[in-house]
Amino acid sequence: MKQENKKQKVKFPIGMKLVTLFTVLVVLVLGLSTAIVVYMVSRDSKIKAEDSNNTLNVVTSEAVQSIIIANQNNTLGFLNELVLSRNKNIEKEMFEDFCVRNNDILFVQSPVTGLITSPKAELDKPGCSKDFDAFLKTNSFKIGQVRNGLVEVVNMSHVLKQPALCVIFPYEVNGKKSYAAVGFNAAKVVDLMTNSGMNTSFLMGRDGRILLSSNNESSEGSGYVDVASYVISNANFDESQVLAKDDEGYAWYVAYKKLAGGMYSVTVISEYKVLQAIRHTAYEISLLSLAILFLSIMMIRYFSKTLTNPILDLADAAEKIGAGNFEVTLEAKTKDEIGLLTENFVAMSNGLGNFMRFTNKTLVEQAMKGKLGLGGKRKDVTIFFSDIRSFTAMSEKMTPNEVVEFLNEYMTAMERCVERTHGVVDKYIGDAVMAVWGSPETAGSTASDAWNAVNAALMMRSELYKLNKKRAKEGKGKIQIGCGINTGSVVAGQIGSNHRMEYTVIGDAVNLASRTEALNKPFQTDILITENTYKLIGDRLVVEEMPSVHVKGKEDAIKMFAVINTKDVLLNDGKGPENLKQVRKLMGFHEIDKSQVNTDEEEKKYKIGK
Repeated sequence: MKQENKKQKVKFPIGMKLVTLFTVLVVLVLGLSTAIVVYMVSRDSKIKAEDSNNTLNVVTSEAVQSIIIANQNNTLGFLNELVLSRNKNIEKEMFEDFCVRNNDILFVQSPVTGLITSPKAELDKPGCSKDFDAFLKTNSFKIGQVRNGLVEVVNMSHVLKQPALCVIFPYEVNGKKSYAAVGFNAAKVVDLMTNSGMNTSFLMGRDGRILLSSNNESSEGSGYVDVASYVISNANFDESQVLAKDDEGYAWYVAYKKLAGGMYSVTVISEYKVLQAIRHTAYEISLLSLAILFLSIMMIRYFSKTLTNPILDLADAAEKIGAGNFEVTLEAKTKDEIGLLTENFVAMSNGLGNFMRFTNKTLVEQAMKGKLGLGGKRKDVTIFFSDIRSFTAMSEKMTPNEVVEFLNEYMTAMERCVERTHGVVDKYIGDAVMAVWGSPETAGSTASDAWNAVNAALMMRSELYKLNKKRAKEGKGKIQIGCGINTGSVVAGQIGSNHRMEYTVIGDAVNLASRTEALNKPFQTDILITENTYKLIGDRLVVEEMPSVHVKGKEDAIKMFAVINTKDVLLNDGKGPENLKQVRKLMGFHEIDKSQVNTDEEEKKYKIGK
């Protein structure tokens, strides 16, 4: 009986559902068989496509290479023949004859001839000559490389208004290193690179940029060009083939071979296209399999809904709890283990929601993520204390319910200011609030944490002003608070007994922040910061220095500063008080003579310096 009471029985166990489900899923063997066939055929197709792509690139490379070398050698022969003739007057006739024998030649540039062009180059058209000169200047660095023995091939289609390449090669005149260039119509090269089936060929420079393609366009930015550019820019061999992916995840076979002039002949084929026919066949097989599996799918659908829908609801609820929202509304729609889990999950979320009201939300989230370890750590933080002036006397005139209602309204507004500035409320001490910036999380630096703390206090001033306006309409008295802020080194960690622990900060910096808050009463101020905080962010604040304070345990007097506003607010918006007198008027404090201030002698915690 005891053993049975420990287990809550369900009407429809998940185990029974799973047995039924897996019995039906045996039919999926058809799908596995199809997958094996598709895999094997795909593997063979990839191998064939890779070999075909590489072979096509080799053939194209050799043909293009022969055209380039032939034009270079023929031009070199023409120049040598011209030099040997030593007759400048027949240069034109020789060039015309050279062009007749080499029908694709468009121009020749050399120290011997200068720039001589074929009528086919159309450089005599308006603007063409200017474009050609600009081209030579733009590629001057390549010409410099040629003088050192390299051969360069550049695309001149944009200058000559037709598919054209220019071969720049070393040429010596009277023992002086120089260069010669020959431009030729690249229509034959384009024909060689015409797309055949699924393959695409093009010429690419060693910098990974398109020189010439089958459609005489750069195709820059297309998937295969980006992949080929990357492969060429990182090529370790003069000839190879690799499989690479573009930015969209598509795979390409890239076969390349280095040619004269530092360029590459590249042929690519998409793996997607290679497998397209196979996918189509697999699709047809799948349709046949679907017909067989129709009844099985209907059964799986029925059973899957009883499992997946409640699980998805639980997953959504768990995500909300992870984000700090414990108001989960779920109903157990089934009588199995999932239904039992749902009921217990809702009970757990309600318990966590109630628990969150009694502890700090940020600390709970840190603990849930495993970021809040045991033990203490030394940290530089900014500590904040605030207290309501004359709260004891005010609460004596209120009923207990009115006191609780007032404090809830007040604390909600103050805590909101702390959270908006990335601080953590450490604890509530009656009507007092203790908050920390920099532990357990920091804004990035001690100065940033201090700036957030002061901004929180200024926001509290604004919220209190609004609350007082509301209270005035209700015929209630004005509330005044004092805020003390100090920055310093503390020990932060989980402190307490074996039965109850809390995360807090301890140290002299905490005590000084508390004592700083108490000084607001004799100074008739609402926000005081110590010189520790002022040194970090004082250049961004409008403050008034108060008399220094001798604190117990400290030899040197500590300077205190009353916060009036931030400089950026006054500079950009011009809103808010500009001096301490305006602050006192705004918050209901009276003017004092700082030199006549006397603190509570009974406390003996501090004395005002002269």
